[in-house]
Amino acid sequence: MRSVSGKGQKKTGPRRGRPPGSTSDQTRRRILQAACECFGARGYESTTNRDIADRAGLTAAAIYQYFDSKLVLYTEAAREAQREIVPLFEQAIAGQPSARAALSALTRAYATAYERFPRSTPFLSGIAVEMHRHPEVAGVVLGEPNPVLQMIVDIVERGVDEGEIPRGEASAVVSMYLASTMGFSLQAALTGAAGLAEAVEAFVRLLDGNLFAAPREKAKPAGRKTKKAG
Repeated sequence: MRSVSGKGQKKTGPRRGRPPGSTSDQTRRRILQAACECFGARGYESTTNRDIADRAGLTAAAIYQYFDSKLVLYTEAAREAQREIVPLFEQAIAGQPSARAALSALTRAYATAYERFPRSTPFLSGIAVEMHRHPEVAGVVLGEPNPVLQMIVDIVERGVDEGEIPRGEASAVVSMYLASTMGFSLQAALTGAAGLAEAVEAFVRLLDGNLFAAPREKAKPAGRKTKKAG
């Protein structure tokens, strides 16, 4: 039997690209999940296609087989993140008896989403900042449906219709809630799940009117005695 030597043979390292047996849809989803993680951690400008490819176990060239540009990939990653989170939010608010109860349930769902979808939540929370920094991102994102924003608007409109919220305050309530949820994301980044849960529960108590107790009555200072003229 003739032995085969390694002489003249080209040694190759591990192949990167679509894994054997994986489908195009599976590979595409791996890229989107990696993109959510990278964009959420590093932001739009600092994230490169190579970063995403390395996280997904692919070559940078392979990314372009599925997405024409980083901006297209960013937009598709946002859609992917929403597909994960929106059903959780919808389930949380379903059947709530009032707008106040729905906003409280939605607030608690933010904490659940942070634990259940650690890739998607930081990414979605940072989109508003990226829109401010990059007009090209704003131009694309503003043309996309925003199911979470629409959910909040619908809850507030329900509150208006049922007399819970004055109509003139509807826009302010939506803005307040959006600002609060962006703050939750920052709190989560700084303190983790425990700090987020604490902030969420305090905000729910605020919505329910249970955060502040009635102030104690202060003892009245004793008045000065005046001498009677004699």
